[in-house]
Amino acid sequence: MKRMFFIALLLLSGAPALADDYAALFDEAAAAIEWDIEKDWAFTETRRSDDKLWVSRFDPRKAGSARWTLISVDGRAPDDSELGEFEDDKEDYEASGNSNRIKIVSTDTLELIEETDQYWRFSFVPDEDEVEFVESVDSTVTIVKDGPFIETINLRNHSDIKPGFGTKIGTFHFRMEFAAAVVNGPIVPKHMKIRVSGRALLFIGFDETELIEYSDFEYVGQEI
Repeated sequence: MKRMFFIALLLLSGAPALADDYAALFDEAAAAIEWDIEKDWAFTETRRSDDKLWVSRFDPRKAGSARWTLISVDGRAPDDSELGEFEDDKEDYEASGNSNRIKIVSTDTLELIEETDQYWRFSFVPDEDEVEFVESVDSTVTIVKDGPFIETINLRNHSDIKPGFGTKIGTFHFRMEFAAAVVNGPIVPKHMKIRVSGRALLFIGFDETELIEYSDFEYVGQEI
């Protein structure tokens, strides 16, 4: 399973939306996202990757690698090879650490582009050293007023990205959506899409898409 999930870890930095206070609004909305749900929540992960649909369940009440259970691949029981691949993939995920999130939203570049009764939508310049990347993508963040909390982060290229000699990315799209885990529950990552396509070494084509959904959240922590 090619893991493109690491791109998602290039996210987040950590009130009334005044023109000179967008950074504070973003910080408050980002702080509303609960990333470390693995301590107290069980959930289902549905992932379409490498043209396969992987469905797994996470349960923090179990020990070690048993916390992750691969339920099915393309609607059938997984074979031994897929079970091994899944275990390796989750080991890499655990090793990366949830706290390893690089800030990508440069808050001093936020510009309000749309406002409704429900949300604000801002454009921003990614906090990224690669000028080629920054100049080639349109980036937006949507903040729900009733919170506030981040609802979506969306990056999509409007022109080719050329990160190095002989490599051209014709399509880059990253979208992440957040919502309540359950009614009146914490705001958590719910959906993610990553697509990258282009050519490497001038003649090797690539086109990879990964879709991830987190669902069926169940609180299993200690009752307050």
